[in-house]
Amino acid sequence: MFRSALPRILALIAGLFALTVVVSLTLGALAHSNLLRALATGFYIVGVAILIGSFAFGIRGPTRTDWGEGEQHGAEAASAGMLFGSFRIPRRGGVRRRRTSEERADSKRNSVALFLLGMAFLFIGIGFDPARHL
Repeated sequence: MFRSALPRILALIAGLFALTVVVSLTLGALAHSNLLRALATGFYIVGVAILIGSFAFGIRGPTRTDWGEGEQHGAEAASAGMLFGSFRIPRRGGVRRRRTSEERADSKRNSVALFLLGMAFLFIGIGFDPARHL
């Protein structure tokens, strides 16, 4: 399963890297600042944002809410939440259940993967930062 997802994961990481470079260099050029410092700052910001996402995945509680799969119409749908196309945001309700072992393992894997990606972006930022020497 991981091997089939690897090209998509690498494409997302490369896209995030390229977007970080483009936005950092553009903002650095507009601010007339050192472009290496702008690159480093961009990678620092993206790395910290990814680390915050890692923390959010890792801190989720032991229970989940099942909102149900049933389709609701009319007053029943209005009382259940707002409708945006096929996406429904419930106001209340749902059944609380404990996470399965597969969900717990998936949460840990996602958290570790995001942590490693965030650290990689921070180290890339350190590599570009003219004030830091490895």
